[in-house]
Amino acid sequence: MNYKKTKNKLEVVLSTDFNLNAVRQIQKLLKDREHLYIDTSNSRFINSEAIIFMHRYMDEGNKLEIKNPPRIFYIALHILGLHEVWDLKTIITP
Repeated sequence: MNYKKTKNKLEVVLSTDFNLNAVRQIQKLLKDREHLYIDTSNSRFINSEAIIFMHRYMDEGNKLEIKNPPRIFYIALHILGLHEVWDLKTIITP
């Protein structure tokens, strides 16, 4: 995982899947930053722990951006019903 921290933003480039281990590493780096950018270009999947983490993060009023999520991410959101809750147009970045 590569990352860049600024005062209010954490930018993460995952080198592998977005799973519980990645969530734990991000949480350690995140601290009280209110903007999280995650590049998932190298991820084959984003598991439920990662989705729960992102949902809670946004639910606390923080800004989340995800770059290039894998197709399975969208399937999981539909299964969980989050595709109707999350504003994917503002969350997903090109």
